[in-house]
Amino acid sequence: MPYEPKSLDLTGVEIPADLTNLVEQLSAITHDNWLKQRLADGWRHGKSRNDLLKEHPCIVPYDELPETEKEYDRKISLGVIQAMLALGYRIESPSSPALAGPACALLACGDAAAVEQLGADLHHLDLAKSLELWQTIKSTSGSFPPKIYQDLAQHVMRLGEPLLAYDIVAEGLKLWPAETRLRQLMALALLRSGAVQQALELLQKLVDEENRDEETLGLLARAHKDCANRATDPEDAARQWKLAYELYASAYDRTRGYWSGINAATIARYLNDKEQALVLANRVTEQCLEELARGTGDPGELYWLQATLGEAALIRGELSDAIKWYTEAGRGAGGRYGDLASTRRNARLLFEVMDLDPDQRQQIESCFPIPRVVVFAGHMVDQPGRLTPRFPNDLAPKIYEQIADTLERLDARIGTASAACGSDILFLEAMLKRGGEINIILPFIKEEFIKTSVDLVPGSDWGPRFEAVLEQAAQVILASENRASGNAMVYEYANLLLDGLAILRAKMLDTELIPLAVWDGGAGDGPGGTSSLIQHWRSHGLEPEIIDITRLLAETRPQGPGAGAAPAAAHPASSEAALGRGFTEEIRAMLFADVVGSSKIMEEQVPNFVEHFMGAINNLVAESAAKPLMKNTWGDALYSVFASVQDGGNFALQLRDLVCGTDWQAKGLPKELNLRISLHAGPVYCYKEPVFKELEYAGSHIVRAARIEPITPPGQVYASQQFAALASTQRVQGFTCEYVGRIPLPKHAGIIPLYLVRRANP
Repeated sequence: MPYEPKSLDLTGVEIPADLTNLVEQLSAITHDNWLKQRLADGWRHGKSRNDLLKEHPCIVPYDELPETEKEYDRKISLGVIQAMLALGYRIESPSSPALAGPACALLACGDAAAVEQLGADLHHLDLAKSLELWQTIKSTSGSFPPKIYQDLAQHVMRLGEPLLAYDIVAEGLKLWPAETRLRQLMALALLRSGAVQQALELLQKLVDEENRDEETLGLLARAHKDCANRATDPEDAARQWKLAYELYASAYDRTRGYWSGINAATIARYLNDKEQALVLANRVTEQCLEELARGTGDPGELYWLQATLGEAALIRGELSDAIKWYTEAGRGAGGRYGDLASTRRNARLLFEVMDLDPDQRQQIESCFPIPRVVVFAGHMVDQPGRLTPRFPNDLAPKIYEQIADTLERLDARIGTASAACGSDILFLEAMLKRGGEINIILPFIKEEFIKTSVDLVPGSDWGPRFEAVLEQAAQVILASENRASGNAMVYEYANLLLDGLAILRAKMLDTELIPLAVWDGGAGDGPGGTSSLIQHWRSHGLEPEIIDITRLLAETRPQGPGAGAAPAAAHPASSEAALGRGFTEEIRAMLFADVVGSSKIMEEQVPNFVEHFMGAINNLVAESAAKPLMKNTWGDALYSVFASVQDGGNFALQLRDLVCGTDWQAKGLPKELNLRISLHAGPVYCYKEPVFKELEYAGSHIVRAARIEPITPPGQVYASQQFAALASTQRVQGFTCEYVGRIPLPKHAGIIPLYLVRRANP
């Protein structure tokens, strides 16, 4: 009789976030234990398994194992941890937040002191620790009081993560479905995630239930304000502005909250109701002056009081007072660029209806110290043996001085660059010296990048300097996380990300983007170099600031007869091994979509699903101008590859509109059928599949696209940061990508920023 393995039901057993690293550690230990036993039994490494000769290809350190073998060990380790949790054991990480055991028990039973203490401690937690805390709460049996969910959701919202806040609030609403504050926070998370219509429906329901507090009415007003800004029909826009005004005014009448009052005043002035705008502005001014006289120790509250006084003075036409208050607010804002941008947007709204000359507008604009964003490219220091000097190591201080002077002149405090030795690191150091924010893009994994692009000059200190700037960066992004080497396509992709991410940052702050380069004026060595990026900028009408390295070199060491440009050098460690064997490498956009509600399809409805649902998608593919290069389906899932991000984004929105706009119940299918659609872009290998000779694409970037799909809300199109960056740098038409927050990927694949893809003119 065959043996049937017995196992625990591990369905639904989740691993807390703070134990994610334990899975990898146990995987390595599992492999090492297997390896020790094999070596003890006389086995050795071989290219393929041979039981007779006792040879095995996996007799290597864990780090050198193929990913498929690592995944096998991970599954074993994951199963062990899940089994321990299912049996009632508790596993605590040494680095987990102080919320386990007795602390969790106190919170779960609603101990007031413990709940208040958690609320007070939250501001100390960054995003990673906040996520660990949330996973700990989720994995603990028992229901928590609503304040736990409220406080944690508000905290991660302040960190700029509305998707995570949405998850937290959704869990809270399962236990406390009627809790008003949780429903308000759900609406706010939806608004910040770009799901305006869903937020409108939720907020309107709260109002219909007689929840007419300032928060509910203010959020509903904001939703209509968002609709007004998106509207393309002037009559619809005017109607949305009127609704927003009425709601802000109603909230102010009921609560006398100055933030709803000043919003009502500004919209009234925008709608040309000068009299009402003045009445509201004067009342708000009196309130804010009284608040200032009482004093506040909260820098955020002080900023908004001063900014509101500036806005009220602008509505009254008192420019000197407006400039005074706006200047005070700007001085105390520090790095709160988002708040400054929000205040400036309202000022610009007033500019549209006020008779101000350009000088007056500029005076007010200058009150908001929002720095320019600089995107940077430049040459590395010369490698030993270079025939003609271009950037000798001893020229670095002179280059640094030129970069620092340029940043000072531009008043730039936000920068995006790579981190190769030479120009990149000098730029990053100069930006940090100014107290600025730096964002770093590496083309592939750090360890290999150091070998190819940092440790080039023996006896130099570029290595420690590289580590120092990475430590201080706001973010470090690996363009290709599973690459250990580069070729022209990989470097070109990193350049496009570099430019696109800088554009997104500038757009978020509504500030100017300045390209800056340290360049010798040469043609370069093809895609991915400094010259290539300069050509890209110029093709889009941007003339970069140039620091002429050839002139600086000539000033320090005049060149003798016969000196000239060195022969173009290929990118270091170029990985061309797979190319030329029927493989090409291309930057492509990938789409994954999965049907939501397919589990409700009855057996008898399968023909209807194939004919009407999948058939409609097939017709769309045939009719769309944005045709995929490759398409595939399996079951209720769709996978396609597109030539460009523009094609991928436009097709995704056509697909979304088709599915959301069809009455599936009329076609004999569940009415709630929908799609989750995800997009990503990156370098992939293109080849002919050897069995059926069909065009295929492969690579780690396809895996990333697939992992975004399960966390996309039904009826929405979400894209990776890489897709959004390429859409920006290539100036796509027809859609925009709006940041919605960072969210954990399935299978412990990390936390990534996500963007909502929507039509430019919905």
